[in-house]
Amino acid sequence: MAKNALIYCRVSTEEQAREGFSLDAQEKFCRNFALQNDIRIIDVYREEGKSGTKLDRPALTELLDRCQQDDRVDIVLVQETDRLARNTKDHLTIKALLKKANVTLISVAQPMLDDSPEGNMIDTILASVNQFQSDINGRKVKKGLQERLDEGWWPGWAPLGYVNISIEGSENGKKSKRIVKEDVEQWHILRHGFRLYLTGNYSVDEIGDLLYKKGLRSKSGKKVSHNILTHTIKNPFYAGMMRYNGKERLGKHKPMITPAEHRRILSIMSSHNLHACRRRRHSFILRGFVFCNICGQRYTAETHKFKNKQYYHCASMRKHTNKGQNVEVAKLEQLVEDYFKKIEFSQEFVTSVTAKIKDLYQHQTNRIGNQKQALFNQRTALEKKRDFAETKLLDGVLSDDDFSRIRAKLTAELGQVQEQLDDLEAQRECDMEGIKEVCKLTRTVYTAYRTASPDLKRQYLGLFWEKFLVQDRQIVEAIPTRCVRVLLKKQKVIISANWRSSRSLIITLENLLADWQYWAKISEKLDAIKAYEKSIN
Repeated sequence: MAKNALIYCRVSTEEQAREGFSLDAQEKFCRNFALQNDIRIIDVYREEGKSGTKLDRPALTELLDRCQQDDRVDIVLVQETDRLARNTKDHLTIKALLKKANVTLISVAQPMLDDSPEGNMIDTILASVNQFQSDINGRKVKKGLQERLDEGWWPGWAPLGYVNISIEGSENGKKSKRIVKEDVEQWHILRHGFRLYLTGNYSVDEIGDLLYKKGLRSKSGKKVSHNILTHTIKNPFYAGMMRYNGKERLGKHKPMITPAEHRRILSIMSSHNLHACRRRRHSFILRGFVFCNICGQRYTAETHKFKNKQYYHCASMRKHTNKGQNVEVAKLEQLVEDYFKKIEFSQEFVTSVTAKIKDLYQHQTNRIGNQKQALFNQRTALEKKRDFAETKLLDGVLSDDDFSRIRAKLTAELGQVQEQLDDLEAQRECDMEGIKEVCKLTRTVYTAYRTASPDLKRQYLGLFWEKFLVQDRQIVEAIPTRCVRVLLKKQKVIISANWRSSRSLIITLENLLADWQYWAKISEKLDAIKAYEKSIN
């Protein structure tokens, strides 16, 4: 009586297919064996592009389940045991599962592997050899990836906006080198997305929608997901840095943004997360800043379709009634806007800020100047070495290969020096714009807030106010941020309790300047917005 069998085929790479291990070749080999030995094939399980070092393979899992549930299965046919598993533990595990299901494993190309003690011993030895070969291949792959990284090329799959290409051919048996280059179709689209995000006016989701309309697609041809786009925007790879195995190094690929812009992106993303306002149909800028004075619960906002009005209200549904507590969005936002009228800076403060900023400017100018001079000296020395190598080539002292190797090294080092110079120049411009905007902010806080975009208003809110307590549709108390609370003790800056009266509170200059980076985040956002508006006009 003929026995029933399942065939299992697996291939992990194109190289194996070229070497005769293709799925079709394996299946044909097993079918010929079944025909010669009166075995009936009832199903075939094919696994393409799967490594034999892991058990969680869909076709293998389905085959093992079938063996345990289908009493008709007598045999599992494979071409060789390494098609089934590439390590000893998994191989013995699979054999144990098949034996428990009363299913015999037959390796067609290895007839010596029967169920005798000798056959089991040989089977175990072969499984160990397969694992050893897999470990050796893994070590070779890791070494190759590290060598590629040391040369300045990304060793993995190209990130979004880039593609992997092969160079140097594969002549004389030499394997071609794979590097990362910009994708001509999507590179400029994604670069436009970075420019949008640098303005601070767009969320990741909004940028994803805009770039999808322009033609940006994932590797599967679909819209780029929120998580992937977020990872992309904050990935230092796009600023020219490769992060691999916990280390960073400069890459040879073309960057989309400068290191200074990358740092600004991280700052913008951090500020977005601090007062997260997820994308919704309507923009409610006070989310996260307004709290109920009755129960302390955060306020939420919604639109009443029938009344065609938008309201802020306490999110609590059980602690108290919301009757008389709902406040229209426009009214509450106007009340908050009026609080910015209370912020005034004395002339003494402005004069002191100007003096302090001059000191900061001079310090930054001297520091950047010294760093640039050191880089200029380094560049001059590298250029002299390059000129010397060219002279040696002309004199016949250096061979073409030696000269090419030296020139490539010097060119890479000169490129790194130039990138550092560009980074310093971008940092200088950013610092100068920051200084200018901080001076402007000290004079026109209310006007700056009133004319700002919704996202930028949230930045101003986060700078000055920690929360607003609301009850009976009025602001009961406005609690300033930690920075401002400290400043209230030193009496240098005026924050009026009532802007229509002379009564006032005084806060300090020194602590404000100590939080320079806190203020600089606002200036960076303003600078980015102006740069973007200038680029599209």
